[in-house]
Formats: sequence, structure tokens, C-alpha cells
Amino acid sequence: MELTVSPSNSLTIGFIVLPITLVCWWTWASGRAFGVESTRPPPDRVTQNSATSLFNSKAAAWTAALLVIWLIFGAFVGHQDWAHTFNTFPPSGVRAFIALIVITIIIALTRVGKTLAHNTPLWLLVGFQAFRIPVEFLIHQAYLENITIIEMTYLGRNFDIITGLLALLIAIYAYKKKVSNKVILAWNILGLALLVNVVATGVMSMPHNFQLIETDKPNIWVMFFPFIWLPFVLVCSALFGHLLIFRYLLARKPKSHHSI
Repeated sequence: MELTVSPSNSLTIGFIVLPITLVCWWTWASGRAFGVESTRPPPDRVTQNSATSLFNSKAAAWTAALLVIWLIFGAFVGHQDWAHTFNTFPPSGVRAFIALIVITIIIALTRVGKTLAHNTPLWLLVGFQAFRIPVEFLIHQAYLENITIIEMTYLGRNFDIITGLLALLIAIYAYKKKVSNKVILAWNILGLALLVNVVATGVMSMPHNFQLIETDKPNIWVMFFPFIWLPFVLVCSALFGHLLIFRYLLARKPKSHHSI
């Protein structure tokens, strides 16, 4: 199957720039987190200067290399004919996406995920999810250009913008104030649920044998470049961020409040 409508230049650029921006953010976050890890003194040597950290260029370089490969893989899949066929369930392109989801979860559970979760301020992990606001505007623009279906937008079944808006508000407040762990946990669970909802909506509205959501046009756009970076990069980034917050919260003893 092929896209029947050509996207505007601004829409194409948006779906290229945003994923690359997230790659840059994770590269910076990795260098920062592993910088804290490498400069943290033993417990018996903690001083007033212990908070000082360096940027770990090696960790940042490894992260950048991995994520560039991730981007290239997504672009490669988005140009393959087999990714544009939907005669099986799950479709071939979705299988590749599922593989990336599994890899994302595995990385979040490794020492890499632990370091990122423990050495990144919670307000920053929460605020990162605000990137879902421009994502929703891009998806809406894709709908206006007749590329995607209304079900994939905030006018239909996609409520992911709520996660982004709440993330922005909570992060701004948490930057200087104390925030209850329960509030963060509730928001994180909500955000993860809304992420699962939009992914399920996308898959269930594709034209395969088990299509459960009837649409006015085939929902195939996310398997074409650059839109394939929406599930392959943006969704995986959102999932990874949620998992890091769970790791952050689980590492702390139950408290009514905590300082960010």
C-alpha cells in the first residue's frame, strides 16, 4: 500500500526534527547521568562538593551512536515494501516496532536505565514528557492534510496531550517545590496508560485481518518515513521515560513528600 497524499514540507520537517531533538536530549541526559555516577564519592567521603559532576563524553558518545543507529533502522524500515503490507497480524512493520519496544524495556531495566533514573532530577524526567505536546500538534496537522485518521488525534481516541500538559505543569512546580510521590506515580501510570491507548488505537485501525476500529481511510501512514519515527522513536522515548520514573520512585523509601 502507498500513501495517497503527499505531506507538506513543514509536516515532514517536523517529524524529522522532533525525533532528532529527542536523540540530542537523551545524549545529553546520558552524559550528565554517567558524569554524576563517575564523580560520586564513596559514602564515607561525602563532602560539600560531592554534588559536583562532570559530563561523561564517552557515555554520551555511546548513547548518540546507539540512537543514530536506531534512527537509521527506522528510516530503513520506513522505505521497505514489506513494512507497507498489512495482510498479517501483526503487520510486518509493527513486528519491527514490537522488537524495539522489547529492547527499550530491556535497556530501562539494565544498569544504564538505573543510572539514568537515579542521577537525573525527577522534575527533568517528568518535564521531558512535555515533548508529547508538539507530537500531538504534528499528528493533528497530519489529519488536516488527510494523511492520518481522526482517531489518531486529540479529536478522536488520542488523549496523549493530557500527559504532556500535566508533565509540563508538574515539572515547573516540582523544580522548586516538594511534590508527593503519589502524585508523580499517579501521573506516570496515567501517562503510560494513555500511551498504550494510542498505540493500540493505531494498530487496531490498520487494515489487517483483525482490524477492530473502522476508519474512513487506511491507517498506514506511520509505517512510512519520516512518520515511522513516531512509533519507532517518539513512542519508545515516551515509554523509556515512564520506566525510568518508575525506577526512580522504586529506589526511594516510601515518603509522603520528597525534594526534587
